[in-house]
Amino acid sequence: MRLLKLLEFVLSNCIGEKVAKKKTIGKIALGATLVAAITVRALEKHAENTAYVAETMEPIEVRKMGFYEKYVKRVIDITCATGAIVVFSPLYLGVALLVRTKLGSPVLFTQDRPGLIGSDGKETVFKMYKFRSMTDERDENGKLLPDDVRLTKFGKWLRNTSLDELPEAFNILNGTMSVIGPRPQLVRDMVFMTDEQRTRHTAKPALSGLAQVNGRNVISWEDKIDWDLKYIEKVSLKEDLKIIFETVKKAFIKQEGITQDDMATAEDYGDYLLRTEKVDKNEYAQKQQMAKKILIENDGIKREAGLVSIIMPSYNTAPYIKQTIQSVLDQTYINWELIIVDDCSIDNTDEIVDAIKDSRIRYFKNEKNSGAAISRNKALREAKGQWIAYLDSDDLWMPEKLEKQIKFMEENGYAFSYTNYEEIDVDGNKTGVKVTGPKKVTKTRMFNYCWPGCLTVMYDANKIGLIQIEDIKKNNDYAMWLKICRKANCYLLDEILGQYRKGRVGSVSTHSIKTMIGWHYKLYHEAEKMGKIKSLYNTVRNMIFGFYKKKKYVR
Repeated sequence: MRLLKLLEFVLSNCIGEKVAKKKTIGKIALGATLVAAITVRALEKHAENTAYVAETMEPIEVRKMGFYEKYVKRVIDITCATGAIVVFSPLYLGVALLVRTKLGSPVLFTQDRPGLIGSDGKETVFKMYKFRSMTDERDENGKLLPDDVRLTKFGKWLRNTSLDELPEAFNILNGTMSVIGPRPQLVRDMVFMTDEQRTRHTAKPALSGLAQVNGRNVISWEDKIDWDLKYIEKVSLKEDLKIIFETVKKAFIKQEGITQDDMATAEDYGDYLLRTEKVDKNEYAQKQQMAKKILIENDGIKREAGLVSIIMPSYNTAPYIKQTIQSVLDQTYINWELIIVDDCSIDNTDEIVDAIKDSRIRYFKNEKNSGAAISRNKALREAKGQWIAYLDSDDLWMPEKLEKQIKFMEENGYAFSYTNYEEIDVDGNKTGVKVTGPKKVTKTRMFNYCWPGCLTVMYDANKIGLIQIEDIKKNNDYAMWLKICRKANCYLLDEILGQYRKGRVGSVSTHSIKTMIGWHYKLYHEAEKMGKIKSLYNTVRNMIFGFYKKKKYVR
């Protein structure tokens, strides 16, 4: 009897220990899964904020994905990328240290690459990560030296071993790339592709694909693209597993096809077409310019530090524009340029502007009446300053507006901000209405409602890049804020620094609610490329938050 009890005691304790161990392991696994999920989501959000649409490209028909490609493939991608980063973490650290020692900072090389085509039929351009393999040597004019000069012996080794591509695992985690699919080419390659060739972008770009295991850089451009088009005909698990096996064998064991005819880097598609006389010099130059435009408009070029570029569209505002310009001339912050784009005014606006002698004012006139969106886009392309501010040609600024807003943003590290403003009537008299808003406006909150007044906004163009919007007649300033908020939150400087003129004939404030509802619908449907139901939903949501703003933020 005692022996039986002793046996029961031992068994219960052993089973209890096993259960406890299983529970502990389960908790650790659950915790690791949650951390991984949070990390992946954070990376996805960052990728969403830094990606942009290649607006210049003509839309093409979007290919419909199968169940495996749409759902299962992403799970496999996350699993493979996470496993690779964890297992090879010592290798990541070792290569990073070698790059830092032999090539200096930065360790990572970031480049814009065309990614998956969206529902609008245009490529989404994303940031692809690689370990740096070249120096940053430049000539006496500051221009980078040729690739073969900057590619060191260590850099060649990195490329030959494909170790420079290790950071692309983070692209796989953030959803911009997959493990298997068409290899992401350059933006300057994309612009030379035909619509048929661009269908390779209807599959997510990847670490490896059929072209990589069938010759990589030693086969012709036509063959590369043909292999990519063959892949998208039938995306399947079986085919992906086969390509993974072939990739390991050829890239890491045999190291085949990594270089092209001993060139430092593979030949660009456009250069290949020009060399083989498949495009002429004029077409080549036009396409290269198109690629530069895509990159400049979205990635931003370094502008003059501290300079404020003030964007002012104008149409028949002769009675007000002199006073508006004077409010700029009265600014305590003097490092600015005022870019006025006149949209074919039929009054004497040009005479008034011409009479104001200040070298900081730049005046342009559209060839035909095009609307505020086109005018703002043109002014933004002309802007040279780090800071971008907006002022309509009938509104006014307080003298310390620029000085205070720049200080507010620099002290807090903000890239996007707005201020309070007050309303004035057509004669410039205060109406007693003061408008403020939330202290922080996120992307979601900006979609809820257009909180900033146009005359109050400022952003850092070196961080945001050049913003260009669709040609919509109204709400085009709101369309801009929606684009900017994808890259940075907007913060309120809680001080009245502007005066909004309400009631002028032709201004937004004079139109009916029904008309403004239609404008909001067009904003979501045309500028944001949303479907009819989603556009209608966002329009209704916007109306609700509009009532909320009047109740809470309009005094």
